[in-house]
Amino acid sequence: MVNEFEKYVRTGRSSVFPGVKIGYRSYVNDSMIRSGTTIGRYCSIGRRCTLNAGRHPTDWLSTHPYFFDPEYNAANLPPWDRPQRLDIGSDVWIGDNVVILNGLTIGDGAVVGAGSIVTKDVPSYAIHAGAPARLLRYRFSPKIISELLELRWWDYEEAILVDIPWNDIGKSLQILRERINSGRYKIMPEHVAARPEQPFRMPL
Repeated sequence: MVNEFEKYVRTGRSSVFPGVKIGYRSYVNDSMIRSGTTIGRYCSIGRRCTLNAGRHPTDWLSTHPYFFDPEYNAANLPPWDRPQRLDIGSDVWIGDNVVILNGLTIGDGAVVGAGSIVTKDVPSYAIHAGAPARLLRYRFSPKIISELLELRWWDYEEAILVDIPWNDIGKSLQILRERINSGRYKIMPEHVAARPEQPFRMPL
């Protein structure tokens, strides 16, 4: 399995397993990313996180991998059907010391608070925190969230973001909509393998 990183991805001293995809300008601070993880564009992921943490059977004789890993399978049982993937959308912020189990989806624009243990899907633009993580609130109104998910600004070339008042969500959406409708901005292909080329300072 080969890792696929788009341009300007930073993983610091993270442990990145094979078969991981990370989108444009996303960064991960010194965390563990296990195989089968897909991370979208413009994601911010903190330190000491475990992404795609494995599950173990709790109702078997033992929870140890010896009993369910096909490499051993001393009892000649059918393979244990456990989830293998974690899908993280674009524009997601994950705080420090977060554990996200495998088989989940973290929606676009979601926020996961520091120290959370995520055992269920996180909807787009939801803010979840706690152990286990639970919904605190949404970042925006349903109308704005619907517009953001329709526009998918992260799919476009970076030029579409120039001179936008990012701190005003209403004006940002208006300008983005006008620029997308103009047809002058290109959609970037997904997950093109590339080496980082632009200096990038990891947030403190």
